[in-house]
Amino acid sequence: MEVENISDVVSELIVNPELSKLSPLKGKVFWKNQLKAALNLIPYVGGALSQELQNYEDYKLNEFFRKFTSFILELSDVSVEDRVTFSEEVQKKAEDLSGNVILGMVDRLDNINKEKILANLTKARIHGFISIEDFFRLSTMLERIPYVDMALLPRYKNPYYDESGDSELLYATGALMLASIDEKEGNKYILSILGEKMMTWGTQNSIEVKRSSGTQVQGFLESISEEEFNSIFD
Repeated sequence: MEVENISDVVSELIVNPELSKLSPLKGKVFWKNQLKAALNLIPYVGGALSQELQNYEDYKLNEFFRKFTSFILELSDVSVEDRVTFSEEVQKKAEDLSGNVILGMVDRLDNINKEKILANLTKARIHGFISIEDFFRLSTMLERIPYVDMALLPRYKNPYYDESGDSELLYATGALMLASIDEKEGNKYILSILGEKMMTWGTQNSIEVKRSSGTQVQGFLESISEEEFNSIFD
C-alpha cells in the first residue's frame, strides 16, 4: 500500500461527517472491526481497502492502523465542522497536507495509550484551550516521553528530584524546568508551563503547580571567598 493512499485515508476520516456514528475503542481488542467500520465511511475506498488490509501481513502497516484507529475514534464526539477547521489549521501551520502531518504524529508514538493523549490534545486545540503552536510542541513532547514516565509527571508539581533518572529525561523533553540549583542537596525540577499543559489537557489531570520565577541558586557562594567573589566583577 502506498504512503499517499494512507495519507488520503487519514485526511478523509478526520473530516468525515459520519465519524460520529462510531465509538472509541474499549480495551483495544477488536480494533480491526472498528477500523473496517471506519474505512467503510469512505465510499470509494472502504470495502476494497478493508479487504486489502485483511490480506496484508506487513507489521508496520498493521501497527499504524491499530494506533490510528485508537486516535481517530476518540474524535468521534467532535463535530465535523470543528474537525475540518482543525485539519485546515494543521495544514496551514505545518505547510504540508494535514493527512501527512497527522499520519506522522500518530505513527511516531510508541505506545497505543499515547493515542488517546494525542486525541485529548487535539480536542484541547479544537476548543481553544491551547494554541496550534502548543499543539505541535506537545505532540513532539509526547513522542519523547516514555509512556511509563507519563504517570510520574504529578510528582513535579513541587520542586523534586528522582535519582532513578526520570528527572533528567523529562527535563530534556521540555516537560520540566530547573527549579533550584543546590550544591549540597542537588538540583530539583518542576513542571514547565508546557509540562503543566500536557498534564491538564493531555492526561486530563489538572494540578496546581507551585512554580516560582527564575531558578533558585543555593550553596555555591558559600564556598567562595570575598576576594574571589570580587575578582569576578573586576
